[in-house]
Amino acid sequence: MSIVTRLALPDAEDWIADARESLRAHIGLGALILVYVLVVLAVCTAFGTADQLSLWLYGSLFSTSAIIVGAAFIVARMLYVMCVVRPEQITKAIVTDLRSNYLTRKRLFNGLPVLVLLSVFNSVFTSMKTMIPIIHPYDWDPTLMAWDQALHFGMPPWQLLQPLVGWPVLTGLINVFYNLWFIVLAGCWFWQAFTERDPRLRMQFFVTFVLCFALLGNFAATVLASGGPCFFGNLVSGPDPYAPLMQYLHQASQKTPFVWATGVQEMLWKSYATNGVGIGSGISAMPSMHLAGATLFALLGWRVNRTFGIILTTYAGIILIGSVHLGWHYAIDGYFAIISTFVIWLVVGAIVGRDSAVSQANAIAEPADTGSGSRIGAAMRQRR
Repeated sequence: MSIVTRLALPDAEDWIADARESLRAHIGLGALILVYVLVVLAVCTAFGTADQLSLWLYGSLFSTSAIIVGAAFIVARMLYVMCVVRPEQITKAIVTDLRSNYLTRKRLFNGLPVLVLLSVFNSVFTSMKTMIPIIHPYDWDPTLMAWDQALHFGMPPWQLLQPLVGWPVLTGLINVFYNLWFIVLAGCWFWQAFTERDPRLRMQFFVTFVLCFALLGNFAATVLASGGPCFFGNLVSGPDPYAPLMQYLHQASQKTPFVWATGVQEMLWKSYATNGVGIGSGISAMPSMHLAGATLFALLGWRVNRTFGIILTTYAGIILIGSVHLGWHYAIDGYFAIISTFVIWLVVGAIVGRDSAVSQANAIAEPADTGSGSRIGAAMRQRR
């Protein structure tokens, strides 16, 4: 059979084998997200808000992002081959590189299910987050403010930071880093979704992400319902101790175009006041999911190499400062998130490691398959 024929009519057995392998690899993650969806559905039904639950709120965003990220990666890889490798036959080298190393059937089977699962999970997460005030009123802000001051020598943390970072240009730079969190998160999603390098680390990352956002971003955020410093004056009667911070942020936004926090906070409050449900909607301070995510990035980075670990740990520190300085969070929100994420990471790592050891033992015990699918799979593994 010619190469063209083999490309046009791929071996169905290989497709089925890779699909089954992908199903086995992601069945645990899929089951976890299914349980989460059912629990949220039960909660919504109990509170009469099932109509607000969306399974595909982020569907278009994920689809568009996948196309953009995929196209950007292909272009970047083409430029790398052209400018760095510089082969004699450029077109052939580019096609071979992409087809053999990146646009493989196994890699696609590995990544696409994760993107679908994440889209569903994030949609349900946002739906649940917007229902926090329906389930539990925002009444923890005064307590969190008091705890914050008690931990910081009787001073609000934002006042301790103000002499160091209270300059409009620096505030704008911190805000840029703070908003880059979403791009870093998406980058980690796509990177880990399609990587084949360390399946155990990959699954530890995704399971930790799901548990952090479900347990911290939904459950703990509901039990400890709070709006944060930026919404303190709207939620708590009496003097607003964070009014000077918010006044500074509004003034800084007039001097630099990069202080976006005040505009986003106004948008979130309008969405909350109108019971809106959309991408990124919902108000919650404790715990800080920005810090939970940034901690997860750092933990992943240290497992990859020391340089990644240092860069992403430094980034987590900037996020901690930004969460307080931009009025989003009490410092204690970040501390709680960092510690909780680290604990969840360790527990998930122990469980995934145990399951991986069991799977390897079962694989060794199984008789060798001499079929074509196994020969191809073995060749791929040997090449990696």
